[in-house]
Amino acid sequence: MTELLQPATHWQGAIPKQAFAVVMDGPRVLLREHAEGLLADRLPRYDELFWHIESSVPWHYMGNFSGPWGAEPAMAWSLSIAPDGFIWVDVRSLLALLTPVGFDLLGRCMQVLEWSETHQFCGRCGGPMQAHARGERARVCAPCGSSVYPRINPCVIAIISRGDELLLAQATRFTNGMYSALAGFMEAGESAEQTLIREVREEVGVEIANIRYHASQSWPFSSSLMLGFFADYVSGEIVCQEDEIADAQFFHYEQLPVVPPKGSIARALIDQFIAERKHA
Repeated sequence: MTELLQPATHWQGAIPKQAFAVVMDGPRVLLREHAEGLLADRLPRYDELFWHIESSVPWHYMGNFSGPWGAEPAMAWSLSIAPDGFIWVDVRSLLALLTPVGFDLLGRCMQVLEWSETHQFCGRCGGPMQAHARGERARVCAPCGSSVYPRINPCVIAIISRGDELLLAQATRFTNGMYSALAGFMEAGESAEQTLIREVREEVGVEIANIRYHASQSWPFSSSLMLGFFADYVSGEIVCQEDEIADAQFFHYEQLPVVPPKGSIARALIDQFIAERKHA
């Protein structure tokens, strides 16, 4: 039996002792210190943390997480506790170690908890926000009735090709020499294709065409929805946007620099391009 996450928002009754306790502190998750393998083997269960979690601390039902262990609900808390036998692990470091389903669960928890913590008060009148009466994933202002749902930031990411070469860039924030696909957030009124054309022009100064959608990925770091594309190089010399891009080059698919880890959509796009060129 493979891992499966059935997302849900409304839980009635007490939290079961064997429920998965997804405890997060910003981008970190609490895991068993010496456990490896599936996420289910590494997450604490609720009965292990019961005495460390005050009843007043809000929690969020994320859905049923099932696999070889059976099916149990997954609850998320935002806390800074670290009982004996557990350690804090950066979620990003788990990208290549977990299954897509396991990473999806952590990503959902991370985004929901951040949204909940940053919407304690109404942005319209300043009144206190409370949970939705019907269990929807929303916060409602009692004084003015305004409601807020989790916000997703759409972002485009693309491999720009020129024959057997692909354009990769090293962002100024990268500290390990990694090169990745060009990416950027959508602005109000833009289509995904318009965003991609603008971002590529701004970041490296080249023109593109023949834009093809490939796949998408939820990305919990800044609550993004990554929309992956391929596009063809048309014209222009590479001129890097100094405040964002340290270097950008066309690389032959057999001579690539350090690239993003498996599990990321950037790596999926790169791997797909390589596979297509090898069979061209």
